[in-house]
Amino acid sequence: MAIPKIEIIKQRKDGLDVLPDIMRAASLGLETLDPDDAELLKWYGIYTQRPAADGYFMVRIRIPNGLLTSEQVRTIAELSDLYGRGLSDITVRQDIQLHWVRIEDIPDIFERLSNVGLTTQQACGDTVRNIIGCPVAGIDADEICDTSPIVADLTKLFLGNRAVTNLPRKFKISVSGCRIHCTQPEIQDIGIYAVNQPDGLNAFRIRVGGGLATAPRFSTDMGIVAQAEELNEICSAIISVFHDHGSRENRKKARLKVVIENWGIEKFRNEVEKRLGRQLTRAADPEPLYSGSRSHVGIHRQKSSNRYYVGLAVVAGRLLPGQLSRLAELANRYGDGRLRTTIDQSLLLVGIEEKDLSPLTRELKITGFEVKPSSLRRNIIACTGIQFCKLALAETKSRAATIVEELEQRIVLPEDVRISVTGCPNSCAQYDICDIGLEGGQVTINGEKHEAFSFLIGGGLGEMERFGRRLPGRVLSDDVAPAIEKLINWYYCDRRPSESFRAFCWRHSVEEINDIVKSFAKADAVAV
Repeated sequence: MAIPKIEIIKQRKDGLDVLPDIMRAASLGLETLDPDDAELLKWYGIYTQRPAADGYFMVRIRIPNGLLTSEQVRTIAELSDLYGRGLSDITVRQDIQLHWVRIEDIPDIFERLSNVGLTTQQACGDTVRNIIGCPVAGIDADEICDTSPIVADLTKLFLGNRAVTNLPRKFKISVSGCRIHCTQPEIQDIGIYAVNQPDGLNAFRIRVGGGLATAPRFSTDMGIVAQAEELNEICSAIISVFHDHGSRENRKKARLKVVIENWGIEKFRNEVEKRLGRQLTRAADPEPLYSGSRSHVGIHRQKSSNRYYVGLAVVAGRLLPGQLSRLAELANRYGDGRLRTTIDQSLLLVGIEEKDLSPLTRELKITGFEVKPSSLRRNIIACTGIQFCKLALAETKSRAATIVEELEQRIVLPEDVRISVTGCPNSCAQYDICDIGLEGGQVTINGEKHEAFSFLIGGGLGEMERFGRRLPGRVLSDDVAPAIEKLINWYYCDRRPSESFRAFCWRHSVEEINDIVKSFAKADAVAV
């Protein structure tokens, strides 16, 4: 098999070395950028966006642990207004993305971000990407421990570290100290989460080899417990094994999950320990991870204070012109000047006094946010979609908003039911692990192509860890909301006592579910 072109490019040049080429192209014109160097723009968070011929880019800003100051948010808002037509998107990895950026705008964007302690470096590419963490770390009244220092240490270790900038494929790490495992360790290359030990002390379990896309796999527990001071060393050893043994010949088989599948966890753990030069502390089988809602949206009291954090539901993560700067202003006026992004594309304001909750709630509503949102508004996520993504086959952001608008007054979504709207098979919006996953595509009706979605039903994390089952065929975009409504109403009518939506879906056959969902589909729709 021929070596992929990107591997040849990386042998010639490390992704971090493309920065001078970016700056030269910004000064002299995009046409001066070598096509090979253009493939490395991702190492600085830069992607060409649809339509690529127009010369616009998406720029992804790393937000480790989702932690932001109002000054940083204000800077992002200013950059969005100046260079991104006022739009900004929160991702499922706590990053913020700008669109409509020109290459000549990049130097100013980089400088302004650097001035407030932010960067786009290693937000994309075959490297360790933004390390996600619990957005309420340090303030959650029920957390096991504050893991934000661990995320900060790992970020410091890997950012700019050339030992991790030429990996076989992208590499994702999550760390969480909350009891609801909000950072989804089940789908990370390395998923770290805090646990209580029998002696009353805290330690960490580590899962490895998770990932979604077209061949999803849940991560595997390593069978060890580790102390906080060991995590840098352990993560480095894991990445080193991946660097040496991940496939360089086939991009579709280049993730850590394939190494784990081929080797098994015992061989993999032994190789990690060989590189560490010591044996790790063995542990019994872990307890099942949390199965309920993992959202931090809503009003919650912070620990050790009379202050609150307020989680806002940002539908599909899309922030409209003026909203981001307004949130920075409200964070200063009513909170302690801090904000946090979440992995479900939402935002938190923290340090709110009780007396300020009512006026803040009113001002947020005027700005377009609900602090006590419906479960539908809170539990829907979406990828970038066809508006900007070159791979997408369907629009996602506006489709998610339409689903909310059409159904919010007609159904009550169960609290723990998540909906994903994804524009292609790559699962950027995690349709595999959502209760209702929508994968965008097209159908042909009477010779004309129409946007449509495949349904994947019953996916989720926790004790009932499952990937959603795909229903045959697709549903036209305009019929998606009515199909979801009928599916939820069927669940309410026929569920057993205390039966979750996920369990309900797995109790029924694909054929039974399909009969409900496809009652709105066109009989002559043919997938293309």
